[in-house]
Amino acid sequence: MEAAWDHAVEDPEAASLARPSKAQYDWQEMEQAMFVQLDPATIQGGEYDNCTTTMEELTFEKLDVNQWCEAARSWGAKEIVFMAVHSGGFCFWPSATTQYHIGNTPYKGGKGDVVKDFVQSCRRSGLKLGFYLWPPLTEEESQEYKFSNPCYKYAPVKTLEEANAILRLRMREIHERSGGDSVTEIWFDLPRHVSVSQEMQELFPNAVLMAVGCVDPYPTIRWPGTESGKVKDPCWSALKKVTLDSSKYPEARDNDMQDQRVDDPDGDYWIPNEADTPLHDHYWHMRPGALEHRKSVDQLMDNYINSVGRNSFLILNCAPQADGSVHPDDMKRYGEFGEEIQRRFGHPLGVIEHVPGHEAVLDLGGKKEIGCTDLWEDYRYGHRIREYVIEGFDGRLWFELSKGTAVGHRKIDPCPAASVSTVRVRVTKSVGTPLIRKLQVHASLKS
Repeated sequence: MEAAWDHAVEDPEAASLARPSKAQYDWQEMEQAMFVQLDPATIQGGEYDNCTTTMEELTFEKLDVNQWCEAARSWGAKEIVFMAVHSGGFCFWPSATTQYHIGNTPYKGGKGDVVKDFVQSCRRSGLKLGFYLWPPLTEEESQEYKFSNPCYKYAPVKTLEEANAILRLRMREIHERSGGDSVTEIWFDLPRHVSVSQEMQELFPNAVLMAVGCVDPYPTIRWPGTESGKVKDPCWSALKKVTLDSSKYPEARDNDMQDQRVDDPDGDYWIPNEADTPLHDHYWHMRPGALEHRKSVDQLMDNYINSVGRNSFLILNCAPQADGSVHPDDMKRYGEFGEEIQRRFGHPLGVIEHVPGHEAVLDLGGKKEIGCTDLWEDYRYGHRIREYVIEGFDGRLWFELSKGTAVGHRKIDPCPAASVSTVRVRVTKSVGTPLIRKLQVHASLKS
């Protein structure tokens, strides 16, 4: 079987397919991450820092990065992306680029460095880490993006060159605290004029980059066009690279150039989707009314199935309270979500792995009632599977359980409950020899 697999890997018909880099592959294998969004805006009760909060008010007296790691681990997240600086320019580390930073607040007597503490806690907890960095905006851009109320009253930015110089220095400051190797994700928001290719390669070689509209460097993961925590089916991880350059399509918005409408399994550029969503729908910061919109476990499972289960990656927001602590009911919900993921998908009724070719047959060792199929392909070698059907055998005949197109990392298909002794997948359309990494089945997804 191993020789057959190796032979299939080298199939020349699939040689031209786009493939993930090691950083992209390692990132998607984690499947899910937590995003932490805390900011002076949290104290103000809004989504964007309006700079009305004095430095003396930024106490964050109950901020505990270990609690963030506990929350992430409780629902199975393997990575935390921390919003180190948002639109207002407040830095959660003592930065040489501005006076608007944590070191000039009462937090830990003016000796606080949340980025450094965050890195150390993630390492102790076995979590990978990422950073969200809002690139500095010039005064002209600040007026253009009025919705975000960007404020750089502590360090006005006059030119794009100055903005890029500030961002580069901040990246180096983050690198000094993280070492770079354990950083697996970087987010830039509104990065239309960013120019940091060299810094990304030098400082964060293992990180994927989310940067809508950025071309220096081009992003290596993408936003699917919605904050629902779901992607559309089919979800392909490739497109034509030229579509990412909005300068070639002046009539289009930046988001249009990388959302799922431009998916192309035959494209020349591998760029998987990351589905983001807040725990409180639709509140990214903790603010009045947020707790009333906490998602239920069923809603979160719907996110999971329609992101991780559709060849995407799920990043779920955590919004600490104004004092820096995570609300106890939020902590409870994260734990309940993790338990439900394990209940539904942690104990498959049967598994078959590492099968090259157009068919794999799974013997369940007797009749079992299944309610969900779970197909994986070895996407290190591109999107080879283009159409498939999964069937069950009830002792008399074969009948369809599920079917689809895009597989990639993983495709979860809920199906009507059925009592079967054998399950098989048939790849009915492919480019080159299919590489069936895994076929597993689960019991009914209903509680």
